[in-house]
Amino acid sequence: MKLLLFQLVTLLSMLSSLAFGQISPKTNYFGLRAGYLRTATTITASQGAKDYGTKLVGIADRSGFYSGVFYHHNLGKVLAYRLELNYQQKGIQNQDPAGNFLFEQPFHYIGFTPLFGITPLSKLSVFVGPEANLRVGAIPPGQNNRPTSIEAGISTRVSYRYKRIGIEVSYFNAFNTFNSFEVNPIIRFDFKNQNWQAGLFFALSKLKKDSESN
Repeated sequence: MKLLLFQLVTLLSMLSSLAFGQISPKTNYFGLRAGYLRTATTITASQGAKDYGTKLVGIADRSGFYSGVFYHHNLGKVLAYRLELNYQQKGIQNQDPAGNFLFEQPFHYIGFTPLFGITPLSKLSVFVGPEANLRVGAIPPGQNNRPTSIEAGISTRVSYRYKRIGIEVSYFNAFNTFNSFEVNPIIRFDFKNQNWQAGLFFALSKLKKDSESN
């Protein structure tokens, strides 16, 4: 996983070395994005689990990566929207009661994210919008698992671009669970994703300039 993440970031860096021409901050363009992803799993216990004092331990954050393509379109001087198609490797890390690493469970998602935002400063963009992800590959089967194939939530994104290369940081919070673990009919634990991203993006081509471009 670390090797693949390194290769994706290296590819974007190599592409940036070919970008001699500067794209105006108000230009519409297609792009590539890739980087580091950190998944934190929020666990919610049912009322029955709380009443009996049952706890679920051994679930820890996991590192992964993301990659995708997007289209950025400006709407006047400060408004813009961005459409993304992304792959994300999320998952959980399992630990023993003492906090020692046991194994990891990677979960793979393909998602669509329409973002709307503003460009308050030249080359700086702030976006927010819904995100829907389809899990490809199943959660390990078990009679206690109640997995959900589709997760939906909200994403925020802050990006800064210099010529064709840019950096961005993001946060995603899911509205629904990706799995529920049922000990019995009254004791259940629900799992939800929240993720942080940090990476690079590369503007592939400019389509047309906004009338306000420099």
